[in-house]
Amino acid sequence: MMNRIFLTLPILATTFLCFNSYADNTFYGKANLTLNDFKQQSSGAGVDEWQLNSNASRLGVRGTHAISDGFEAIYQLEYEVQIDDGKSVASKGKDTLEQRNSYLGLRGGFGEIIAGKHDTPMKLTTNRLDRFNDQVLGDIKNYMEGEDRLSNVVMYTSPTLKGFFARAAFIPAEDSAGSSGDGGLADGTSYSLNYSSQLLSAAIIRNTDVDSQDTTRAVADFTLGKTKLGGLWQEADKTDGSASEDSWFISATHDLSTNWRLKSQYGNTDYGNGRKDTQSAIGVDRILNSDTIIFVNYIQIERDSPQLSDKDSSFAVGLELSF
Repeated sequence: MMNRIFLTLPILATTFLCFNSYADNTFYGKANLTLNDFKQQSSGAGVDEWQLNSNASRLGVRGTHAISDGFEAIYQLEYEVQIDDGKSVASKGKDTLEQRNSYLGLRGGFGEIIAGKHDTPMKLTTNRLDRFNDQVLGDIKNYMEGEDRLSNVVMYTSPTLKGFFARAAFIPAEDSAGSSGDGGLADGTSYSLNYSSQLLSAAIIRNTDVDSQDTTRAVADFTLGKTKLGGLWQEADKTDGSASEDSWFISATHDLSTNWRLKSQYGNTDYGNGRKDTQSAIGVDRILNSDTIIFVNYIQIERDSPQLSDKDSSFAVGLELSF
């Protein structure tokens, strides 16, 4: 894996330098590494082991290219790197870079339109609310629908007017993530109405036939001095009518000082057949500077059903570096 990275980085750097003559570009990344005491009952045989995990560590380059006054082309190329063992889960253990949000688009007074592989408008609304995003058992995708990053997405973002803006995305039938549609231009859709201010961020979102689900979500995140308090409610229905699930969670952070931060999260998904998944999480961040954080967290997911109850848990010590 390291050889592939060393071969890839010069290519990215050369591309970056060439583009610099014509555009405004930024090379960026994030390394997030944890040592986890991981226990899993729901695997059947059971797991109890220490793990080193790379939590969506990534490298990318993004930029703009001016076309005319107030009108520009935009792009982003982003890839996940596995700095623990080089093995991508998505590629079933092969040594590889895994594509994340990557797109080409246009931006101007009309707003922004991009096309490529990208988070849906629904997933974008939880980036701040999910206080343990990307962590082992912490990411809400472990027990909730709607956290989709899809290929072949075309997405429009409107200009902001008095704090309000909208997003709309469609996924052609080429890859609509298990869609049961008719193979049309918009076999799956995701759209949101958003509001953002210093005190409140909120959104109402609707997915239609994304990952074979019709999903409605409402989110809100309040800033109250040194405390942020967020919440989510969601209903997801299988497009074939075979299943329905209700989900919710609340999350919070509190700044003890400029260097210490507490955070917590609690959520639940009810599958309507006597089965429930419940997540609880608590953590402490030591903020070394604006780019570097040392953290500790404990996260568990209880999976209850009429047949049995299991509990998966992770205690983690980690380091996050953004650049």
